[in-house]
Amino acid sequence: MTKTFSPSKIAAGSFAALTLALAGCANNYGTSSASPAAVGQASSVYHGTVTSVRQITIQSDRSLIGTATGAVLGGLAGSELGGGDKAQTAGAIGGAVIGGIAGNEAGKAVGKKQGYAYIVRFSNGEVKEIIQGADVYIAPGTPVDIIAGADGWKLVPAGY
Repeated sequence: MTKTFSPSKIAAGSFAALTLALAGCANNYGTSSASPAAVGQASSVYHGTVTSVRQITIQSDRSLIGTATGAVLGGLAGSELGGGDKAQTAGAIGGAVIGGIAGNEAGKAVGKKQGYAYIVRFSNGEVKEIIQGADVYIAPGTPVDIIAGADGWKLVPAGY
């Protein structure tokens, strides 16, 4: 007995699977998160002062997981269309292409976060821009600890 799926059921299932796959990929980009690679690693700490700050959007250029998930689900959905082998193959290819494009865009949207670009004057006089998530706002003039570790550079108010 062959089971048939309606296009609306396939689309709903594809969307649910894509949403779940992409939700697990979101990164916090903030001062209160750490990757597993950072656990047990020593970080260097510098001191400085925030001289200016501007709000930014942190956005991925592409989403490999979104693209792959969308392509697989689109290919499966597309293969259900048409009556013959050639129509199913064409549907699978078309579905994979369209699903990949849609999955990439969905992945980029899920990966979009708000953040701040801080200009920091280190205590040695050096000036750098450090970008991080918006979980902590640090006003210009605030003394900061600048942490250089396995997860990149992070700023926290001094004594935080």
